[in-house]
Amino acid sequence: MAGDRRVDAAGSYIQKTLILVRMELTDEERFIRRHVREFGREEIEPVAVEHEREGRYPWDVIETAAEADLLAPRLDESVGGAELDVVASLLVNEELHRADPGIAESVTSTTFGCEPLVEYGRDEHVEEWVRPATRGEAVTGVAMTEPEAGSDFATIRTTAERDGDEYLLNGDKVFISNGSVADALVVYARTSEPEELHRGISAFVVPTDREGVDRTSMDGYLGPAPTDVAQVFLNDVRVPVEDRLGEEGDGFYQAMAFLDEARLEVAAASIGAARGAMDLLREYVTEREAFGDAVAEKQAVRHRVADLETRLDAGRALVYEVGRDLEREGEVDSDRSAKAKLLATTLLEDVASEAVQLHGGYGVFDEYRVETFFRFSKVPQIYEGTNEILREVIAEGAL
Repeated sequence: MAGDRRVDAAGSYIQKTLILVRMELTDEERFIRRHVREFGREEIEPVAVEHEREGRYPWDVIETAAEADLLAPRLDESVGGAELDVVASLLVNEELHRADPGIAESVTSTTFGCEPLVEYGRDEHVEEWVRPATRGEAVTGVAMTEPEAGSDFATIRTTAERDGDEYLLNGDKVFISNGSVADALVVYARTSEPEELHRGISAFVVPTDREGVDRTSMDGYLGPAPTDVAQVFLNDVRVPVEDRLGEEGDGFYQAMAFLDEARLEVAAASIGAARGAMDLLREYVTEREAFGDAVAEKQAVRHRVADLETRLDAGRALVYEVGRDLEREGEVDSDRSAKAKLLATTLLEDVASEAVQLHGGYGVFDEYRVETFFRFSKVPQIYEGTNEILREVIAEGAL
């Protein structure tokens, strides 16, 4: 009897695992995946090399993505979003990055900062910034990181001093996505110096044409060229009190409220980019011949591909299982979202590296596109919590 129970339990576990790997989706989710995959093939892949070579921000693709309702998958329809569930949003992110990670990063980041504007801002902020961003008519961003404050966000030094009905903002921000193209930024600044530093941070929406705001693109970026990364300088920038988001001192908590789901989105993007690199790898080794046979017929190559495909299935299973749990429970398990991001981003680097390697000499030229995926593979290991920080989060729960 005990043996039968063990067999039943094992069978149930195997069945559950197979269902996860097969990615059981609703009809709506399958439609969304096909829709975004088609968009990637038709609107992104044909122009990917051109944008990479020219280092041009993909305004043209963003315009068509807005028409396809892909700029704000998680925002409510009432504010201009698509109001998709968690898994559908992850699918959008995955398929866009599968097409090209550089253009996908730009498309998916045009509404950065809109969630805190909706959650903690005023109706006027939604009308002025959120709705235009969801239509592709404006770009928003988030300014958190500073030269001396990255993972340790609580130690930021940008200040916001109260001056009557305004705040006076001063400080420098670095590595800001959309920093030089955004029309408005959600800026985190220090409004007080309590003993617990994280309690002294507040958030503000700052139009980038405001006097005292200076921006410059950061040259030499390892990641894909179409992505905008900038340094932002705030010099006596006056911000009305009504442009503070929520209460004074709540900024740190506001930022953390979105972090776990953001890590899950990064994990989905990484899985998508890994699948994109795998698509290119598979196409090349199938067509390329060496020593009289297709490269895909070589056992060494076949086994490497088999290992990567297995890890990809397992990685996707974890990401979407955490996504389903978020839908059911309404909150993200920090430990599991950290595991999903750690696994997916590490896997992306491995897949992209093999894609370059198996392309041989062609792999290091942009025409075959795998080098773009390889350069991108380091980026998601750093933002939304470095992989070193994620290992600390996971170890905290494991030990």
